[in-house]
Amino acid sequence: MRKFTLSAAAALTSMLTILTCPAYTYASSDHDFEDKNTDTGYQLIIDDEADFLTSDEEESLSEVMYETAGYCNAMVVTTTYHTFSSTEDFAVSTYENYFGKNSSGIVFVIDRDLNEIYLASEGDARKKITDSKCDVICDNTYVYATKDHGYDYYTCAVETFDQINTSLAGGRIAQPMKYVSNIFLAVALGMFVCFIYTLFVSKSRRPSRRELLSGSFTKVDVQNPNAQFMYQDKKYSPQSSGSSGGHSGGHSSGGHSGGGHSGGGHHI
Repeated sequence: MRKFTLSAAAALTSMLTILTCPAYTYASSDHDFEDKNTDTGYQLIIDDEADFLTSDEEESLSEVMYETAGYCNAMVVTTTYHTFSSTEDFAVSTYENYFGKNSSGIVFVIDRDLNEIYLASEGDARKKITDSKCDVICDNTYVYATKDHGYDYYTCAVETFDQINTSLAGGRIAQPMKYVSNIFLAVALGMFVCFIYTLFVSKSRRPSRRELLSGSFTKVDVQNPNAQFMYQDKKYSPQSSGSSGGHSGGHSSGGHSGGGHSGGGHHI
């Protein structure tokens, strides 16, 4: 009887321990991870539905995301299938299902259904992680998720959140793609200007009308002039008074504001 009582007490103690310990996993995947920044209360979530990351990689990635959670909620999502028409819609919907609409946070999606990575921000996070910033970050990190880099999704996610953290802290990140685009644009514009200039100076000068008249020889010889009446035409045109009216109109156009989020992505 005493042994039975001790066994029952041990079992009860184990159950209480399991119930009181903080849970860091959720849903059905063994690799899904959830934690909270103890200083700010913001959450960080890794929803590795596609199983692109190992448990060790998720733990290492969560350390980088913990810094992000010092500013806002942070989320990573991987997928190989969804029913949305765009990665943007999938990212925003997934984020809002977890955190609610317009809550301050960032979601990074690796989408192998539409072959795109996408970064979106909502709430106060939009002030620093803007549309252009999302595009720049994805331009800098997409290459790790391509075949040339062995589909290194872990490095892609870590580098993305490293640059997010730099931006949230007020730092500057490299923008090589933007600089390259500006260089090509400047070269193209320079070539166009040179073409227009060359076209202008290579045109042969056309003489003016006065120069043509002064350089031509004219001779008029009129003999036996005779005037002859041909016909007369009358037209009645009464003067009338009236009012004139006008028409005024306008055209307004608006741009897409991105709704309650900012975002940008890159094909992989």
